[in-house]
Amino acid sequence: MVKVEGLGALRAVVGAEHVIDSGETLETLSKDFYWYSPVLKRQIADRKADAIIRPGTREEAARVMAEAFKAGVPVVARGAGTGNYGQCVPLYGGWVIDLSRLDRIHSVDGVVRCEPGARMGTIETLARAAGWELRCMPSTWMKCTLGGFLSGGSGGIGSITWGGINAPGNVKSLTLMTCEAEPRLLRLEEEDCLRALHTYGTTGIVVEIEMRLAPKIDYEQLALTSPDWEALLAWTDAAARNSGWRKRLVTQFEAPIPGFFKPLRRHLPENRHASFLLIERARAAEAAESALAAGLAVSFRQPLPDPPRPPFLTDYTWNHTTLWAMQAEPDITYLQAGFAPNFREQFAALQGRFPGEILLHLEWTVGNAKMLRGGAELINPDPVVVGGIPLVRFRGEERLNEIL
Repeated sequence: MVKVEGLGALRAVVGAEHVIDSGETLETLSKDFYWYSPVLKRQIADRKADAIIRPGTREEAARVMAEAFKAGVPVVARGAGTGNYGQCVPLYGGWVIDLSRLDRIHSVDGVVRCEPGARMGTIETLARAAGWELRCMPSTWMKCTLGGFLSGGSGGIGSITWGGINAPGNVKSLTLMTCEAEPRLLRLEEEDCLRALHTYGTTGIVVEIEMRLAPKIDYEQLALTSPDWEALLAWTDAAARNSGWRKRLVTQFEAPIPGFFKPLRRHLPENRHASFLLIERARAAEAAESALAAGLAVSFRQPLPDPPRPPFLTDYTWNHTTLWAMQAEPDITYLQAGFAPNFREQFAALQGRFPGEILLHLEWTVGNAKMLRGGAELINPDPVVVGGIPLVRFRGEERLNEIL
């Protein structure tokens, strides 16, 4: 009864069309891409909110939070729902607070200041028009919200130069709204932002963001292929560590992963390993010549248009890789892994113990893009770190735990 009364009051605040308590939309907005994980699919497929609330202003958001507190209703924050960890799935019912209508971009001038629902694709387009670009963005950048990425993401395109969202200086400030009878605004600045980054809204609802931008670079997209994994790995790792080549992406895939990228098949020879780079256009020819000298094939080379428009090699990297793989082989899932300086030995150990079950997908970043806490830098002090989003052919939870 309390919940019904609360929803009635909120319909008058945010508009009846922005309070959803039944139907297909309720189901859709209660979910993200949690089904990437067969374990989560089993555990939370039946969970959904009692209602979706879509405030359009900060004042409306405050009324929603106050009403939730008054009614004793659990709340879960949501951006565009492009994450794949179940972070915005309400485990205990309650209300999902969809913040996608809070999408105002106040300024783009070396720092983007915006509301959490601002789409990263829109920010990137505006930033590049003004001579800037996002420092770090996920492969879902065309659709995802900045608030959702900072709350649920960690690293991505650009992390090879700027690190992940946790890297010092990337996030200038966050303004959080508390869930209390009278919600307060808490402003976190610089390193204090770590209290709210990658915490899924559990420390407060993000209502404003300041994130530093990088000077715009004109990029070239390169895809290199080889039947020799070690030769490709040696060149790609050296390219990632080459500070003279400004880059936004360094990725390597073990065969048959490149064959999963259906739109790119005409560019990628069958049964070849592949590396994708987004590199400064002025250095692209040098990089291509270096790859050829190392015995690699340059299978694809194309400037990235400005403003950006497809095709994007980035659409096949980070967790988009997993999506393409699942479309080709539905029993595939993935893990996240950080590797040590002896990563070659670690790869050999994994491939030796689980042949054909693990397919290596590597992403190079400056520092540990996932976490700059808990002594991660002590585990791997290298300035450039090899991270992985390996694909796993799922054979059951017991076997998955053995691989973990």
